[in-house]
Amino acid sequence: MAHHPPHIYLNDTWYIVTAATLYSRPYLSTPRAKTLVIDKLNELIALYAIVLRAWVILDNHYHILFKSRLGADLPHFFGRLHGATSRQINLWDAATGRQVWHNLWDTCIRNEADFWTRFNYIHNNPIKHKYVKRFEDWPHSSYHYWLATKGQDWLDDCWQRYPVIDFLENDDFDLP
Repeated sequence: MAHHPPHIYLNDTWYIVTAATLYSRPYLSTPRAKTLVIDKLNELIALYAIVLRAWVILDNHYHILFKSRLGADLPHFFGRLHGATSRQINLWDAATGRQVWHNLWDTCIRNEADFWTRFNYIHNNPIKHKYVKRFEDWPHSSYHYWLATKGQDWLDDCWQRYPVIDFLENDDFDLP
C-alpha cells in the first residue's frame, strides 16, 4: 500500500509543491512534454485564480510556488493538471492508461524569507540536478520571466539575501 502525505489546503496561502513522476521515470524529458505541463499549468491557474510566482519543469518532477484563493480548489487543480498531462504524454508514447504521476508534496510558506528562499530553490533546481551550470541555460523555468521583468541585479540581490537551502537534499529524483 502506497503512502500519500496528507494535504492541508488553506485559503489565500502560499505553497511550494513538488510533484514527481512514477518511479522517477523521465516522462517529461522532451521539450514538448515540458511545454505541455507549463501550458496546462497556465491554463489552470487562470481558471482557479491561482497566483504563480515561480516554477521549474525537469525530466521527472516539477516545483511550483503559488498562492490559491481557495484551498478547497487545489485537489481539483492538481487532478486536472496531472490528468490532462498524463493523458497527452501517454497518447504521444502510445501507452494509454499508464500512470505518469506518483505523488505531490506541499509545504506552506511561513514568512518572507521562506518565500524567497523557495523561489531561489526552484530556479536553482536544474543546477542542483546537473542539467545545466547556469540559471539562464534552463529554458523550462520562470527564471527567464524574472530576468526580463526585474533584471539581473534584482535576481542577484534576491540570491544574496535568500540563499538556497536544500530542502530536499536526499531526494531520489536523479535515480534511473
